[in-house]
Amino acid sequence: MNLMSWLAISSSITLSTILVATSTHWVMTWACLEINTLSMVPMISKPHHPRATEAATKYFLTQTLASMAMLLAATMNALNTSHWEVTLMSDHASTTIMTLALMMKMAAAPFHFWLPEVTQGATTLTSLTILTWQKLAPMSILLMLSNKINQTILLSMAILSITMGGLGGLNQTQLRKLMAFSSIAHTGWILSTLTIAPNISTLTLLIYILTTTPIFLMLHSTTSTTIKDLGTMWTASPQLTSALTLSILSLGGLPPLTGFMPKWLILNKMVFFNLTMEATIMAIMSLLSLYIYLRLTYISSLTLTPHTNTMTMKWRTNPKPKLMTASTLMILSTLMLPMTPSL
Repeated sequence: MNLMSWLAISSSITLSTILVATSTHWVMTWACLEINTLSMVPMISKPHHPRATEAATKYFLTQTLASMAMLLAATMNALNTSHWEVTLMSDHASTTIMTLALMMKMAAAPFHFWLPEVTQGATTLTSLTILTWQKLAPMSILLMLSNKINQTILLSMAILSITMGGLGGLNQTQLRKLMAFSSIAHTGWILSTLTIAPNISTLTLLIYILTTTPIFLMLHSTTSTTIKDLGTMWTASPQLTSALTLSILSLGGLPPLTGFMPKWLILNKMVFFNLTMEATIMAIMSLLSLYIYLRLTYISSLTLTPHTNTMTMKWRTNPKPKLMTASTLMILSTLMLPMTPSL
């Protein structure tokens, strides 16, 4: 991809997301979401491979279906209320359809089936964009509608997302698919407090992005695509393997790492609102995801793969690129838990 194409696509994705977050008119919001979708398709299909083309097609069809449902909901609301304002959506049926359409865009269960396939067909950095940046636009709309969404629907989809994210990742050996199911599970945690504490949901999304980004950057720098690649990563860089292990454990939500903060706050807020049963189910179902993260940690740090040579370290002539961004984000993703009272 040449420089001009890359600049046009990246600026379109960035500006469309910002415009969705700042727009108050449904037609403007829908148009910016369409620009966002059309900008992502060439990024996904850039590798000239049938799997990349298939991933781009699945992404386009899913996002188009969700956009059609959004436009239908906005039109229904306009017919009943005579306005197109995002914050003044009052029709119950329109709000429900809009919520389900946004859940499809965020890949929340039961509309999550497209995300692992698209993530597997895309490159590592494109998968990072799909799992992090592409959640910002639908999340901003959900935050504007947070006081109108049915809490029962959100909690049901949150518990289902956490469950399906854990169950789906148990059988996987591909790292990108594992991270996609991890994203589905974290989407459930984000949705759980959207109606009772939107600020905690926003914090959960930001910490998820903060923790996932260095993991993908480290996987990209070491060209790791499967679980068995993690077993040989320590021969290239033991320090990088240690950093990756801590980031994965933080993504699992183990104290005293940063990833423990959002789950702690979510469970505390849900118990405060007498949602003890739902909080208990979410905590139990998150053990499935924790098993996946511990499995990655065990393979990368606690086992030694067979070696055919007698040298401990793998000989390499090309120096590895500097990982300043990944190092900074890794530190933030593991050491921010003491900042919880101030947040």
